[in-house]
Amino acid sequence: MNNEVLVLKDIWKIYKTPTGDFPVLKGINLSIKESELAVIMGPSGSGKTTLLSIAGGLDKPTKGRVIIGGIDITDMDEEELTKIRARKIGFVFQSYNLIRNFTALENVMAPLLFTGIYSREEAKIIAEKTLKLVGLERHVNKYPNQLSGGQQQRVAIARAIAPGPDIILMDEPTGNLDVGTSVKILSLIKWLNEIFDQTFIIVTHNPEISELASTTYYIRGGRIYKEPPRTTLAETIKELKKKKETEEQKTVQIEILKARLEALKKAVKNGKIDLEIAKKEINALEEKIEKITAHISKAR
Repeated sequence: MNNEVLVLKDIWKIYKTPTGDFPVLKGINLSIKESELAVIMGPSGSGKTTLLSIAGGLDKPTKGRVIIGGIDITDMDEEELTKIRARKIGFVFQSYNLIRNFTALENVMAPLLFTGIYSREEAKIIAEKTLKLVGLERHVNKYPNQLSGGQQQRVAIARAIAPGPDIILMDEPTGNLDVGTSVKILSLIKWLNEIFDQTFIIVTHNPEISELASTTYYIRGGRIYKEPPRTTLAETIKELKKKKETEEQKTVQIEILKARLEALKKAVKNGKIDLEIAKKEINALEEKIEKITAHISKAR
């Protein structure tokens, strides 16, 4: 029996920019099994949130395939994706994303009703029991602004697990919480994983969360690894220095420097700044302009 609940095959995400293609994800291959608690570690800008959005059908890859619960969702239209997300995928975000004018109960009922399977009464019963499961049975009729951050995140978790999804995707689930509340939320996640066999993928930059994981992956520069990349900061800086700036970027730099130089000279002329005070800065700007101009000429 195939127990893979998420399979990503050669996932690329490439954005078009004025200066050319910008790849955010570069051939990601990932397989998450049932009951797994997978943590994907990565710094800001590594592509982890984009990866999560594609895995959850919120965004489409430039190329590659996304398979959830054995169903290939890659080419589905938005109507089909909405039904799949409601039944098979739960989402928990750093900012909770609760509907403000819905009570806790109504927030948890919403995805159940979206599936088209449950009546309002059936959805209410399941939502009440799910909120009880996460310890919020006394807060079912409260609105998000009447709840603490930790309580709101528990409502978000209840909303995610209520329809019985194949997988729950979590983006920095404790990012907006204090240490004590974070521990409670993470304990709840671990408990749901172990007792109910709920499958989770958590993306985070917090290494402590990886202590909960059954599997930890690492993402950097749009690629995923099973072991932490060993690139040191010094090596990263060295690589960056190897990458030549484009002529367009250098030209823009010159334009900025010239604008500063012109403004500075104008300020001196109008008596706003003493020449002796500004002289050093004027010379420095002129030297930078000359240096960058020389670089452009050399590159041609």
